[in-house]
Amino acid sequence: MKELTTYNDEAMKHIRHLSVTIGSRGSCTTSERTAAEYLARQMGEMGIQDGRVETFSGVPSTYRPFALAFTAALIGTFIVWLDASPPVMALATLLNLLGAWGMLAETNTSGNWMQWLLPKATGHNAIGLIHPIGEVSNRVILCAHLDTHRTPIFFSSKAWQALFSILVGGTFVSMAVCTIFYGLGAASGWEWVKWIGLAMSAFELFALAMCIHADLTPFSPGASDDASGVGVSMGIAKRMAEEPLKQSEVWLVFTDCEEVGAYGITAFLDGHAGEWGSETFYIILDQVGTGQLKVLTRDGLIIKHSTHPSSLEISRRADAALPDVEVNEMEGAFYTDAIVATKRGLSALSVDSVESPHWHQMSDTVENVNPKFLENSHLFVWQILQDIDSY
Repeated sequence: MKELTTYNDEAMKHIRHLSVTIGSRGSCTTSERTAAEYLARQMGEMGIQDGRVETFSGVPSTYRPFALAFTAALIGTFIVWLDASPPVMALATLLNLLGAWGMLAETNTSGNWMQWLLPKATGHNAIGLIHPIGEVSNRVILCAHLDTHRTPIFFSSKAWQALFSILVGGTFVSMAVCTIFYGLGAASGWEWVKWIGLAMSAFELFALAMCIHADLTPFSPGASDDASGVGVSMGIAKRMAEEPLKQSEVWLVFTDCEEVGAYGITAFLDGHAGEWGSETFYIILDQVGTGQLKVLTRDGLIIKHSTHPSSLEISRRADAALPDVEVNEMEGAFYTDAIVATKRGLSALSVDSVESPHWHQMSDTVENVNPKFLENSHLFVWQILQDIDSY
């Protein structure tokens, strides 16, 4: 179909510019700011109202907070081996509790003590507003992230990804176990609990080494993750300029810092969502260029948050209306920007390919983006917009 080819060409233009011309776009970096400014200009040239860049305070590394959590727990075990007295075990209990709480909060995109200690940097969201032809009765936020992830070895294969999942759970459990047993040791004087702490520290030491390694790797070009989501959104924006919605206001939101804790979408919601109410619908497009289209039924790394039932209902109606577009449902293994809205009780749908072999790799290039997957994403999101606009 000619018109879909036009919108796919629009999507590919932006994917190529972001991943090739600009290249890797680490959170809070100059290249990410350049990407945000580029999108703001492009929205302005499309005639999208108030295309602009909004800044916020973010943390530029996803691994440094976890490194602090693991270091706190390891210090607790170390001091117990120097002196296994009850007061020292009490301190080790506190250090492991801080580590476990910090890790859980960080994986849940919640505030925690590690964020308070780490230096901040400036993040950049690109935002634009598309008005309907009539009076506004619905509002949709179409969101994709601009920043790209580093390329550590534990994302290099399915085997490494499986090991990483085990490591995440095992490290959290290790700190929780140490909190319990050091607490018992402090209360009872049991010195033998230090052996349990020593065994558990193997998880924390390996996890700390992985954090240090990860922060030394380069950033991915991010053609699929997530220039593809940005590109599809811009293709849809181009279509809306030609086929305006009747009563639905659409915000384009291209976020920074998704890869390091979803700070960008958090800043956007803090700044805008309070005036809207709960009827706003959020569509999150995340790496839709290299795999089968999926929507997430649950989102999160350790704590899983169920997608709002109304979001899944809208998704299923759109899927039923598109017999030639296959859309599967699955539980997310990590988190997307949708988790921030979902935690606030808002209707958010994460549209994702999830199983890309190039995820967080240097091979996530424009050559590996499949135009058919972009087309499917466009059709699916457009159908959702038409469905929402009909009410």
